[in-house]
Amino acid sequence: MADRVLLLGAGGKTGWAYAQLLQRHGHHVLWYDKNPKQEPQQLNAAQLTHVPADKLDFSALKGQFDWLTLTPGVPRQQDFIIQAQKAGVRVISEVAYVAPSLQQFQIIGITGTDGKSTTTTLIGQLLRALGHDALECGNFGIPLSEIALDMEKYAGKILVCELSSYQLEEPGSLSLDVGIFLNLAPDHLNRYTDIEEYGLAKWNILACIKPKGLMIVSENLTAEKTPYWKNKHPLHNFGGRVIVIDTQRLTTPHFAADQIVTSLAGRHNISNLLFALEAVREFHGNAIDPEVLKNLKALPHRFEHIPQSVFLQMTFINDSKATTTQAAMVAIENAGAPVFIFLGGQGKGERYMEFGEKLKASGAFALIYGECRNDMASDFRAVGFENFTLHENLFKAFHTAKRMVIQQKLTHATLLLSPAVTSWDQFSSFEERGDFFRGLVNSLT
Repeated sequence: MADRVLLLGAGGKTGWAYAQLLQRHGHHVLWYDKNPKQEPQQLNAAQLTHVPADKLDFSALKGQFDWLTLTPGVPRQQDFIIQAQKAGVRVISEVAYVAPSLQQFQIIGITGTDGKSTTTTLIGQLLRALGHDALECGNFGIPLSEIALDMEKYAGKILVCELSSYQLEEPGSLSLDVGIFLNLAPDHLNRYTDIEEYGLAKWNILACIKPKGLMIVSENLTAEKTPYWKNKHPLHNFGGRVIVIDTQRLTTPHFAADQIVTSLAGRHNISNLLFALEAVREFHGNAIDPEVLKNLKALPHRFEHIPQSVFLQMTFINDSKATTTQAAMVAIENAGAPVFIFLGGQGKGERYMEFGEKLKASGAFALIYGECRNDMASDFRAVGFENFTLHENLFKAFHTAKRMVIQQKLTHATLLLSPAVTSWDQFSSFEERGDFFRGLVNSLT
């Protein structure tokens, strides 16, 4: 039966595909996005009502829709959704709505604070190189709604699905052959009360594992190693198979970093590769050609070296995908000292004292720009880290760092974009931010 459905977070790639899918199923879509620049496109006007960005008022819209649905980035804690739930309105996520359409697929699900997109990409590359038809999707790559829109096009593919905590808050009947939980660090604390609640959202992945499926998890997240979920660790009630990855020694039950030859740089990428290899082993066994590993390519915007021949004493690294302090610290650890790190953008409710302490210990110099620069600077000063400058935007920060390297007559320096926060104050995405940084490097004369 066709319903009137209010879609929140309808702008962007996922929202567009989801709106199309809802209309395909006969529903009338009330289209809403908080960004006033976003407008509905390529949708059936007869099945569409555009709710303007400043018109999301429950008392005004009450009774105009049968149920409410969300794309992954929309927080459930906002007043409109709380009022709707109190009024008995059904609220469903995009993942839960699409999940029944995906039952025919083999799916690998990847979650964690950092490294999800890199691991997703590595698994996709490995599977294709080994003769399997794989597709990166979910929070990275093709939206799940787009797959459901064209089942014939994607039939037979192994879905390598990045899953954010937002998506795992309500995964519905999503079924995974393999689940991966990479790591956990403070993030999205403007959405969750603390890191334990944030982690529990990610642990919902366990309920998605098929009866004969496999869960791959970092040793740091096991009950013996983590300080969280004391006496109620989620793995205690999981009856399926589990493989534990030692991310300190970089070993797994079947692979070890010292036996792998690859072009990937950094311990974090090698760690991600080990998770990927254990996942691929479920589909291909141990017979993985070493030449395949040599040809793996790093994800753009993830510790991506940008070649240039103008200032040979400077190494430029685009790590725009690093939207957490944990990811930025991993980048610092893998970059050659001295490091000039570009930080800033739009924060997510986190504090930066611990990050400041780590930056102080590493000897890095920070160039902070964007909306969160004053908050970040205040927390840094609170822990005695003063080795930074403040800037209006990334352009000004970039050229300041370049001048500092020249004026100090350094024979080598790493200029690292690893912002530690989101891009949404000055860029539409981390990709746009990374492309802008790459453009700055390419324009050097």
